[in-house]
Amino acid sequence: MKPYKTITAFLTAALALILCGCVDISDRQFIPAETSSDTYPQEESGIGGDLLISTNTAAETEAAARPAVIDQNSFSDAQEKFIESCFFMGDSICSGFSMYGLSESCCAKAGVAARNINDFTFEYEGAQVEPLTAAVNSGKKNFVFLMGINDVNIESAAEFAEYYDSFLTRVEALCPDAALYVMSITPVTEDSSFCYNYEIDEFNAALYTMIENSDSGARHYIDSSKGLKTETGGLPEEFGMEDGVHLGKSAYYYMLYSLCEGAGIV
Repeated sequence: MKPYKTITAFLTAALALILCGCVDISDRQFIPAETSSDTYPQEESGIGGDLLISTNTAAETEAAARPAVIDQNSFSDAQEKFIESCFFMGDSICSGFSMYGLSESCCAKAGVAARNINDFTFEYEGAQVEPLTAAVNSGKKNFVFLMGINDVNIESAAEFAEYYDSFLTRVEALCPDAALYVMSITPVTEDSSFCYNYEIDEFNAALYTMIENSDSGARHYIDSSKGLKTETGGLPEEFGMEDGVHLGKSAYYYMLYSLCEGAGIV
Protein backbone atom coordinates (compact mmCIF):
# COMPACT_ATOMS: atom_id res chain seq x y z
CA MET A 1 0.00 0.00 0.00
CA LYS A 2 1.03 3.65 -0.20
CA PRO A 3 3.46 4.64 2.59
CA TYR A 4 1.88 6.17 5.67
CA LYS A 5 3.23 8.45 8.36
CA THR A 6 4.84 6.79 11.33
CA ILE A 7 2.37 6.38 14.16
CA THR A 8 3.59 7.93 17.37
CA ALA A 9 3.77 6.23 20.72
CA PHE A 10 0.75 8.29 21.73
CA LEU A 11 -1.42 6.72 19.08
CA THR A 12 -0.17 3.26 19.91
CA ALA A 13 -1.05 3.76 23.54
CA ALA A 14 -4.41 5.26 22.61
CA LEU A 15 -5.36 2.08 20.76
CA ALA A 16 -5.08 0.08 23.98
CA LEU A 17 -8.37 1.48 25.21
CA ILE A 18 -10.37 -0.06 28.02
CA LEU A 19 -13.11 -2.24 26.58
CA CYS A 20 -16.66 -2.16 27.82
CA GLY A 21 -17.58 -5.40 29.53
CA CYS A 22 -14.02 -6.39 30.38
CA VAL A 23 -14.10 -9.29 32.82
CA ASP A 24 -11.16 -11.01 34.47
CA ILE A 25 -11.52 -14.70 33.68
CA SER A 26 -8.23 -15.88 35.15
CA ASP A 27 -10.01 -17.96 37.77
CA ARG A 28 -12.51 -19.57 35.41
CA GLN A 29 -12.38 -23.24 34.57
CA PHE A 30 -11.55 -23.98 30.96
CA ILE A 31 -14.37 -25.58 29.00
CA PRO A 32 -13.49 -27.31 25.72
CA ALA A 33 -14.90 -25.59 22.65
CA GLU A 34 -18.18 -26.98 21.44
CA THR A 35 -17.65 -25.41 18.05
CA SER A 36 -15.30 -27.34 15.77
CA SER A 37 -13.73 -26.29 12.49
CA ASP A 38 -16.60 -28.15 10.81
CA THR A 39 -18.81 -25.18 11.62
CA TYR A 40 -17.48 -23.41 8.58
CA PRO A 41 -17.59 -24.68 4.99
CA GLN A 42 -14.36 -26.10 3.69
CA GLU A 43 -15.01 -24.80 0.19
CA GLU A 44 -15.50 -21.21 -0.86
CA SER A 45 -18.50 -19.94 -2.74
CA GLY A 46 -18.69 -17.13 -5.23
CA ILE A 47 -19.35 -13.43 -4.79
CA GLY A 48 -22.57 -11.63 -5.71
CA GLY A 49 -25.53 -12.87 -3.72
CA ASP A 50 -23.44 -15.79 -2.45
CA LEU A 51 -20.97 -15.41 0.39
CA LEU A 52 -17.24 -15.79 0.07
CA ILE A 53 -16.20 -17.48 3.28
CA SER A 54 -12.54 -17.51 4.23
CA THR A 55 -11.95 -20.66 6.28
CA ASN A 56 -9.15 -21.50 8.67
CA THR A 57 -8.04 -24.28 6.31
CA ALA A 58 -7.23 -22.49 3.06
CA ALA A 59 -7.09 -24.28 -0.27
CA GLU A 60 -3.59 -24.93 -1.63
CA THR A 61 -4.16 -22.65 -4.59
CA GLU A 62 -5.23 -19.81 -2.30
CA ALA A 63 -2.28 -20.37 0.01
CA ALA A 64 0.05 -20.16 -2.96
CA ALA A 65 -1.48 -16.87 -4.08
CA ARG A 66 -1.41 -15.22 -0.65
CA PRO A 67 1.95 -13.60 0.26
CA ALA A 68 3.86 -15.27 3.08
CA VAL A 69 4.31 -11.87 4.70
CA ILE A 70 1.70 -9.16 4.21
CA ASP A 71 2.66 -5.51 4.55
CA GLN A 72 2.06 -2.17 2.83
CA ASN A 73 3.69 -3.48 -0.33
CA SER A 74 1.40 -6.51 -0.68
CA PHE A 75 -1.58 -4.72 -2.21
CA SER A 76 -2.39 -4.24 -5.88
CA ASP A 77 -3.70 -0.96 -7.26
CA ALA A 78 -7.18 -2.49 -7.42
CA GLN A 79 -6.99 -3.55 -3.77
CA GLU A 80 -5.82 -0.10 -2.67
CA LYS A 81 -8.66 1.48 -4.61
CA PHE A 82 -11.17 -0.89 -3.01
CA ILE A 83 -9.88 -0.16 0.51
CA GLU A 84 -10.24 3.55 -0.19
CA SER A 85 -13.86 2.93 -1.21
CA CYS A 86 -14.70 1.38 2.18
CA PHE A 87 -16.30 3.00 5.20
CA PHE A 88 -15.20 1.30 8.45
CA MET A 89 -17.32 1.27 11.60
CA GLY A 90 -16.98 -0.53 14.91
CA ASP A 91 -15.15 -0.74 18.22
CA SER A 92 -11.67 0.15 19.46
CA ILE A 93 -10.13 -2.65 17.40
CA CYS A 94 -11.78 -1.20 14.32
CA SER A 95 -10.36 2.21 15.22
CA GLY A 96 -6.92 0.85 14.38
CA PHE A 97 -7.67 1.29 10.68
CA SER A 98 -7.71 5.06 11.14
CA MET A 99 -5.22 5.36 14.00
CA TYR A 100 -2.57 3.54 11.98
CA GLY A 101 -3.32 5.66 8.92
CA LEU A 102 -4.82 2.85 6.83
CA SER A 103 -8.21 4.47 6.25
CA GLU A 104 -9.51 8.02 6.28
CA SER A 105 -13.13 6.81 6.47
CA CYS A 106 -13.53 5.20 9.88
CA CYS A 107 -15.95 5.82 12.73
CA ALA A 108 -15.04 3.69 15.74
CA LYS A 109 -14.99 3.95 19.52
CA ALA A 110 -14.03 1.89 22.53
CA GLY A 111 -17.00 0.12 24.06
CA VAL A 112 -19.02 -0.17 20.84
CA ALA A 113 -20.80 -3.52 20.56
CA ALA A 114 -23.49 -5.07 18.41
CA ARG A 115 -25.96 -4.67 21.28
CA ASN A 116 -25.30 -0.95 21.88
CA ILE A 117 -23.88 0.65 18.73
CA ASN A 118 -27.04 2.70 18.26
CA ASP A 119 -26.42 4.32 21.66
CA PHE A 120 -23.16 5.87 20.43
CA THR A 121 -22.40 8.92 18.37
CA PHE A 122 -19.33 9.29 16.16
CA GLU A 123 -17.41 12.36 15.13
CA TYR A 124 -18.04 12.98 11.46
CA GLU A 125 -16.93 16.14 9.65
CA GLY A 126 -16.74 18.08 12.91
CA ALA A 127 -20.07 16.95 14.36
CA GLN A 128 -21.26 14.15 16.61
CA VAL A 129 -23.71 12.02 14.62
CA GLU A 130 -25.49 8.69 14.99
CA PRO A 131 -23.88 5.62 13.37
CA LEU A 132 -26.29 5.38 10.46
CA THR A 133 -26.05 9.12 9.80
CA ALA A 134 -22.29 8.75 9.44
CA ALA A 135 -22.70 5.75 7.14
CA VAL A 136 -25.28 7.40 4.89
CA ASN A 137 -23.34 10.63 4.56
CA SER A 138 -20.01 8.93 3.92
CA GLY A 139 -20.96 8.52 0.26
CA LYS A 140 -19.37 5.06 0.31
CA LYS A 141 -20.87 1.94 -1.22
CA ASN A 142 -18.78 -0.55 0.74
CA PHE A 143 -19.40 -0.68 4.50
CA VAL A 144 -17.05 -2.68 6.73
CA PHE A 145 -18.14 -3.53 10.27
CA LEU A 146 -15.81 -4.83 12.96
CA MET A 147 -17.20 -5.24 16.47
CA GLY A 148 -17.93 -8.02 18.89
CA ILE A 149 -15.06 -8.34 21.35
CA ASN A 150 -17.12 -6.26 23.80
CA ASP A 151 -20.07 -8.64 23.43
CA VAL A 152 -18.26 -11.86 24.32
CA ASN A 153 -18.41 -11.34 28.09
CA ILE A 154 -21.93 -9.86 28.11
CA GLU A 155 -24.40 -12.05 26.20
CA SER A 156 -24.66 -15.36 24.39
CA ALA A 157 -23.44 -15.96 20.86
CA ALA A 158 -27.05 -16.27 19.68
CA GLU A 159 -27.99 -12.92 21.22
CA PHE A 160 -24.91 -11.34 19.66
CA ALA A 161 -25.98 -12.54 16.22
CA GLU A 162 -29.50 -11.21 16.77
CA TYR A 163 -28.24 -7.77 17.75
CA TYR A 164 -25.91 -7.70 14.74
CA ASP A 165 -28.70 -8.82 12.40
CA SER A 166 -30.97 -6.04 13.67
CA PHE A 167 -28.30 -3.42 13.07
CA LEU A 168 -27.46 -4.68 9.58
CA THR A 169 -31.16 -4.65 8.70
CA ARG A 170 -31.33 -0.95 9.58
CA VAL A 171 -28.24 -0.25 7.47
CA GLU A 172 -29.75 -2.08 4.50
CA ALA A 173 -32.99 -0.12 4.80
CA LEU A 174 -31.17 3.21 4.55
CA CYS A 175 -28.45 2.12 2.12
CA PRO A 176 -30.02 -0.51 -0.15
CA ASP A 177 -27.22 -0.28 -2.72
CA ALA A 178 -24.37 -0.77 -0.26
CA ALA A 179 -22.30 -3.93 0.17
CA LEU A 180 -21.87 -4.91 3.82
CA TYR A 181 -18.65 -6.67 4.82
CA VAL A 182 -18.83 -8.09 8.36
CA MET A 183 -15.42 -8.90 9.79
CA SER A 184 -15.07 -11.66 12.36
CA ILE A 185 -13.97 -10.95 15.91
CA THR A 186 -10.19 -11.12 16.08
CA PRO A 187 -8.45 -13.57 18.44
CA VAL A 188 -6.73 -12.71 21.71
CA THR A 189 -3.39 -13.99 22.95
CA GLU A 190 -3.53 -17.30 24.76
CA ASP A 191 -2.53 -15.71 28.06
CA SER A 192 -5.19 -12.99 27.83
CA SER A 193 -7.50 -12.72 30.85
CA PHE A 194 -10.19 -10.99 28.80
CA CYS A 195 -11.85 -14.07 27.30
CA TYR A 196 -11.10 -17.44 25.72
CA ASN A 197 -10.53 -17.90 22.01
CA TYR A 198 -12.98 -20.78 21.88
CA GLU A 199 -15.66 -18.29 22.97
CA ILE A 200 -14.66 -15.94 20.17
CA ASP A 201 -14.89 -18.86 17.74
CA GLU A 202 -18.42 -19.58 18.95
CA PHE A 203 -19.46 -15.97 18.44
CA ASN A 204 -17.92 -15.95 14.95
CA ALA A 205 -19.74 -19.17 14.11
CA ALA A 206 -23.04 -17.55 15.13
CA LEU A 207 -22.16 -14.47 13.09
CA TYR A 208 -21.37 -16.55 10.03
CA THR A 209 -24.59 -18.57 10.37
CA MET A 210 -26.67 -15.40 10.68
CA ILE A 211 -25.19 -14.00 7.49
CA GLU A 212 -25.47 -17.28 5.61
CA ASN A 213 -29.14 -17.65 6.54
CA SER A 214 -30.00 -14.06 5.69
CA ASP A 215 -32.09 -13.32 2.62
CA SER A 216 -29.87 -10.31 1.95
CA GLY A 217 -27.35 -10.66 -0.85
CA ALA A 218 -25.52 -7.58 0.42
CA ARG A 219 -23.97 -9.24 3.46
CA HIS A 220 -20.53 -10.83 3.27
CA TYR A 221 -18.71 -12.57 6.11
CA ILE A 222 -14.98 -11.87 6.26
CA ASP A 223 -12.64 -14.08 8.28
CA SER A 224 -10.39 -11.29 9.52
CA SER A 225 -8.25 -13.73 11.51
CA LYS A 226 -6.54 -15.37 8.53
CA GLY A 227 -2.83 -15.21 9.28
CA LEU A 228 -3.47 -13.91 12.80
CA LYS A 229 -3.64 -17.22 14.65
CA THR A 230 -1.09 -19.62 16.03
CA GLU A 231 -1.52 -23.37 15.49
CA THR A 232 -3.50 -23.49 18.73
CA GLY A 233 -5.80 -20.63 17.73
CA GLY A 234 -4.38 -17.74 19.72
CA LEU A 235 -3.12 -14.34 18.60
CA PRO A 236 0.68 -14.36 18.15
CA GLU A 237 2.44 -11.90 20.45
CA GLU A 238 4.00 -10.09 17.50
CA PHE A 239 0.55 -9.02 16.33
CA GLY A 240 -0.85 -8.02 19.71
CA MET A 241 -0.38 -5.22 22.18
CA GLU A 242 0.38 -5.62 25.87
CA ASP A 243 -3.26 -6.20 26.80
CA GLY A 244 -3.41 -9.26 24.53
CA VAL A 245 -6.59 -7.97 22.89
CA HIS A 246 -5.76 -4.93 20.78
CA LEU A 247 -3.64 -5.20 17.66
CA GLY A 248 -0.42 -3.76 16.33
CA LYS A 249 -0.23 -2.17 12.89
CA SER A 250 1.10 -5.28 11.15
CA ALA A 251 -2.07 -7.20 12.03
CA TYR A 252 -4.22 -4.72 10.12
CA TYR A 253 -2.44 -5.42 6.85
CA TYR A 254 -3.51 -9.07 7.18
CA MET A 255 -7.05 -8.00 7.96
CA LEU A 256 -7.21 -5.69 4.95
CA TYR A 257 -5.83 -8.43 2.73
CA SER A 258 -8.55 -10.78 3.98
CA LEU A 259 -11.13 -8.09 3.27
CA CYS A 260 -9.91 -7.78 -0.32
CA GLU A 261 -9.95 -11.56 -0.72
CA GLY A 262 -13.48 -11.71 0.61
CA ALA A 263 -14.59 -9.03 -1.82
CA GLY A 264 -12.92 -10.82 -4.72
CA ILE A 265 -10.46 -7.96 -5.34
CA VAL A 266 -7.07 -9.14 -6.58
